[in-house]
Amino acid sequence: MPRFTRFLALAYKHTALLVALCADPDVLSRAQILHYLELHNVAAAQKDALIEELAQAAILLVEHDQGFTVNPAVIELVNYYERRGRLISATFLRDQMLQIAELTDRLQRELVAAEADRTAILDTIDNLYRLVREVREAGLAHYVACMRLLGDIKRTGGQHTLEQRLQKLETAQRRYIDPLRALIDPSGEYVPRIAQLRHLITELGHHATLLAQSQELESRRRRLTGDLHFIDHKLLREFAAIIDTARTLLRSLMDEKSIKDALAFCLAHLDAVWTEIGATTILATGRNTIHAASLDRMEAFFSAIVHRQLLPRPHAIRITRPERSPAEDLVLTEGHIWHTIATSGTVASWPAFVTEAFPGYAEAEQLRAMVLPLLRPHSNVVLALRDRPFIYQFAEQTLHMHDFGVLWKDPYAR
Repeated sequence: MPRFTRFLALAYKHTALLVALCADPDVLSRAQILHYLELHNVAAAQKDALIEELAQAAILLVEHDQGFTVNPAVIELVNYYERRGRLISATFLRDQMLQIAELTDRLQRELVAAEADRTAILDTIDNLYRLVREVREAGLAHYVACMRLLGDIKRTGGQHTLEQRLQKLETAQRRYIDPLRALIDPSGEYVPRIAQLRHLITELGHHATLLAQSQELESRRRRLTGDLHFIDHKLLREFAAIIDTARTLLRSLMDEKSIKDALAFCLAHLDAVWTEIGATTILATGRNTIHAASLDRMEAFFSAIVHRQLLPRPHAIRITRPERSPAEDLVLTEGHIWHTIATSGTVASWPAFVTEAFPGYAEAEQLRAMVLPLLRPHSNVVLALRDRPFIYQFAEQTLHMHDFGVLWKDPYAR
């Protein structure tokens, strides 16, 4: 048997097992593989043979020390189709909800009976758990698949004609989307049933004696609570999102069809269209079109302003004009500092001179001016270092440094 045919046969027969194996990214030991087979109800006598078949089909790659890894190509393929979900008929969900409604009525009768029958309650809870779990899993897969389908219709606009896309959307609407409206209708039959079942499951939690007799009953009750919360707070809202997305896509396709029909009509009647264009302004309405107010409405608006109905005490808006200041008044540039030294000629104490010559500048600018001759030598500036401290108290800090003087030496002076 070819490897591809063997892979398809195994994938069809053990779909859930392959999905579970692909979800585990680590190296799997033989014991872990056997555990997965046990979880998926593979008979003990068939486990070794199935592992051998998975290896021959290149689904499992044999590693060292009896370890296995799942083929990366299989992981990518399985994850791709698993993420896309599975389209199911929405009538299936409706039939499941009808069965849930019947079992909900039966559970209510059993809980209010004079003597609670633990076996009957356990069987009903077990059937409810199975049905609710199927609705949760199938509904979630249906949501993912519907959104993928609508996305494919939108993305493949350049590959298919408008009529083909409308036909696909109509088919998806009829088969998979329209039946969901009854499931999410708060005034319908199904949403109140979910609320009633959730209330009964909560009431079951108050039967401490009954739950103490069966650990399985308590476990099923807790899982039912989680599944019902998921259906009520997530799944039904996602169904509403499917309907809104389909409605938006239909509106966009119909807008595109309207534009296409209008262009086809114009091209088919060019003589009449050119005549109309010369005499009449053609306006195309759309979602982004801003319609001007009518003349009567604008007249009423300005009349209300003139008669001070909208603004009883209007007054002119007053603003404070910004004061313009040259950059040299805020920033001490190097050119300005060197020009000051050249103008002064000789300065006995340059730090003290800076505090007296530039008192209006920020502290950071004064500090930069004080140390500039030390950090940036100038060919015309001669430093006179002195072994005495210079101390100056700024607003937020105290400066301690060695004092020094500067002398401007003109290279052209004799």
